[in-house]
Amino acid sequence: MPNASKSSPKAIPLSPTQILRAEHRQIDEQLNVLSGALRQLGDRGPAPEVLDRIESVALYIDGEMAIHHQKEEDCLFPFLKEFFTPENLRIDARIADHEDLNIMNTKFKQALSECRDLESGKGATFAAQMLRGYGLYIIHLIREHLLKEDHILFLVAEEYLTADQEAEILERFAAIEDGGGQRP
Repeated sequence: MPNASKSSPKAIPLSPTQILRAEHRQIDEQLNVLSGALRQLGDRGPAPEVLDRIESVALYIDGEMAIHHQKEEDCLFPFLKEFFTPENLRIDARIADHEDLNIMNTKFKQALSECRDLESGKGATFAAQMLRGYGLYIIHLIREHLLKEDHILFLVAEEYLTADQEAEILERFAAIEDGGGQRP
């Protein structure tokens, strides 16, 4: 994912939520790639080029999306916890979505591997159906998740975070990006 937190010299610095929303648009583009590839899975088993596109999205989830989630969980969410009560648990639910995505992506990659290993026939058709099912679930999970963040959490952040808090979040973003997403 291009480093959305570093702006060009003449650009106005972006806020943390602007950066995360821009990353959400990049994530949505990957979901469009996945959706198109899932529609092309054949009844007699998937074509290798379709599997390559699907695999690129699975790797994106493991790489770029993991860094995005780290920015949210380690940088933004700690500042937002004071604005949400334990009863509404919006932040905990978003973290649970991240964990669910990681679990589903593991199953998705296993189904992808099975599709690559099987020749045409009933086994390949079943593996393709499993791959499609996991993929559709991932698309639904992520799109619903992005809507909740964009229209609830990020609005709260924009309303209540101070300029100093936003500056600290941006510094944390930069540290994550400079460290390749490695957690301390």
